[in-house]
Amino acid sequence: MTPSPLRRHLEPAAPPVPRVPSSVFEGLFVRGLKATGRLVQELEALGYDIKKPEVDYPIQLWQRAAALARQEVFGDLSDEEAYRQVGRTLVNGFAETLVGRVAAVALPMIGPARAAERIPRYLSMMGRSDIAVTMTSVGERGRRLLLTDRYNRPELMAGGLERMLELANAQARITVEERSSDGYRLLVRW
Repeated sequence: MTPSPLRRHLEPAAPPVPRVPSSVFEGLFVRGLKATGRLVQELEALGYDIKKPEVDYPIQLWQRAAALARQEVFGDLSDEEAYRQVGRTLVNGFAETLVGRVAAVALPMIGPARAAERIPRYLSMMGRSDIAVTMTSVGERGRRLLLTDRYNRPELMAGGLERMLELANAQARITVEERSSDGYRLLVRW
């Protein structure tokens, strides 16, 4: 039986699928990995042309591109370590983009605690305002983060946050404590 037009109108709409700005792709592939040759061709086959970037891309394309980077560049590592390296490389490269420089310049001055507080803002800069972040303190030099991120591997986020905190002059250790279909929980210590 087909729902009536009124019922369809009253049912909540599915949230829009997130889109990832081209600056994130630029950060990972152009500035971070300095992609050439076969990797560039495989990215084009997926739908990302380094030479003619679009404004943004569907999150599913980002997932495939991140998996490609994991396979092609970090193929000799375990999944967990490879995705951490993808995250670290992404933050290194993103910090060199026009958008990323704004955040990167401030990190050494504000330190790790304030940088951790700004994670939702930084995620929004990277096109992920759909991620809710719940943060609780774990002593003076630790935070537990609950992220509602259904699209990224938690290790990718952990690697990116580790590198971000290093840019804030901290030696971070991030543990993936829990994962589910709705997101994951990270323990961040520095």
